[in-house]
Amino acid sequence: MPNVFTDQDAEALARLLETRAIPFGGMSLEQLDGFLCGIVVSPEPIPQSQWMPRVWGKEPRWENARDRDAHYAPILHLKAAIERRVRLDEAAFTEQDMPFIWVPEEGGPPDDGIPVGAEWADGFLEAVGFHEFEWGEWEGSEEWVTEALDLIQSLSGGEGVEEPGHEGRLAIVGQLPAVLHDLYAGGLERKAPKQPVRKAEGPGRNAPCPCGSGKKHKACCGRR
Repeated sequence: MPNVFTDQDAEALARLLETRAIPFGGMSLEQLDGFLCGIVVSPEPIPQSQWMPRVWGKEPRWENARDRDAHYAPILHLKAAIERRVRLDEAAFTEQDMPFIWVPEEGGPPDDGIPVGAEWADGFLEAVGFHEFEWGEWEGSEEWVTEALDLIQSLSGGEGVEEPGHEGRLAIVGQLPAVLHDLYAGGLERKAPKQPVRKAEGPGRNAPCPCGSGKKHKACCGRR
């Protein structure tokens, strides 16, 4: 399946980001996954020319277009995998389709002091920043969108945000696939063109009145 991003793909991309992005203020793999999820479920499209530079921090000087495209390729592969991932409902979802969020194997809080899911959420919210107004409009019309963003914000943390705690964070991470699927499906519905409501046609003015009076419609109920 070409749009599945394997563990080997993830390891290779993580190494690339560690050498070409993170030292220059760019993204880690976890932050990139969240960022691309935000790009994919955005209420308005975000051109690659706008979001790709954010990945690198200070975009490297490529040797040529081929070199640039070779470095872009694994990022676009991950984006394609995310586009596939968010289409899946819970019945079709597998462990392979989980977001790339590092969780300690021992089950306790991370030793590095970075809470579980914080980097992922920071990446997602950075993508939200491209279309803050449109997200705000969507929140205004759909309360569940606010609830979804609040859930992600709780992973990011910050002033005024209630800390869910380690166990709470693990629970939220487990909900992310369903949250992302709902945002994707809700976005499609929101973007779908609305069909105009046409008023049902009544009888012609010279047709018999449907009330059964025997008169023409224009001389009976059509006069009202």
